[in-house]
Amino acid sequence: MKPTAILLSFLTSASLLPAAVIGSWNMDEASGNLLDSTGTLPAGTATGTPTYGTAGVPNGTYGSITVTNAGGTSLDYGPSTLDEFFTVGASNDNAVLNILGSGSFTVMSWINPNAPVVPTAATYRPISTGSAAGADRGWGFGLRLNNAAGTGSAIRFTSYGVADNDSSLFNVTFGDWIHIAATYNNGSISYFLNGNALDSDTSVFGVKGTANRLTIGSRLGGADADQVSGRLDGLQVYNTVLTAAEIQAAAAGAVSVPETGASVLTFFAALGMLTKRRR
Repeated sequence: MKPTAILLSFLTSASLLPAAVIGSWNMDEASGNLLDSTGTLPAGTATGTPTYGTAGVPNGTYGSITVTNAGGTSLDYGPSTLDEFFTVGASNDNAVLNILGSGSFTVMSWINPNAPVVPTAATYRPISTGSAAGADRGWGFGLRLNNAAGTGSAIRFTSYGVADNDSSLFNVTFGDWIHIAATYNNGSISYFLNGNALDSDTSVFGVKGTANRLTIGSRLGGADADQVSGRLDGLQVYNTVLTAAEIQAAAAGAVSVPETGASVLTFFAALGMLTKRRR
């Protein structure tokens, strides 16, 4: 096999850059704009003053997700009575906003929620593609808290102007990290908590309007009931439906220090040995 072919095979098997990821926010910024680590989406500009440099997801086991090489920080939003979120770009045209209701994708985020105060029932939305008006359609994804105790909570996928779709219920411990995810395939929605499948729903979201924007940490317009109060880390959107195992791997990878350097060194060492043998 030619060295170039070996290199391509190595890069493919190592999965250094998951081709399906279309939006990824590590929340590692120390100040300023929120950056998409894929480099394809515009920077997010802040409304209000989110707190930078807060502690990120630590090593540990979270359901079926194991984090062993944690690194980076998180961003702290809220309380929900304050407008603290990011708006990505100045138009309704980007890879995440352009997903169609007939399309497929996976959205996921780590969240460390605070107890809701006002209102006592709220949806902490890590990401939203809607506007301040439900008639503009789009979708939103978040943690639904039905009371200040954290009992009977759910993962919520909203088809704006159509329906709020909730997973089966679970209890939340405020101040602890959890990972939430949802897959969408032409209206078929599946929910995942800490890498474990919950249940499914059916709801097709409508075509975006000119007022739609991609927002991180809230729904556009900053309604108190739709803003995050707590920390976010490792928010990602993929343009395909991931399996439970793939969600688990992506969740851990989103908050871990990359180990690509060691892998590349191993590759070049192996390539050197192969070259010597061919002489």
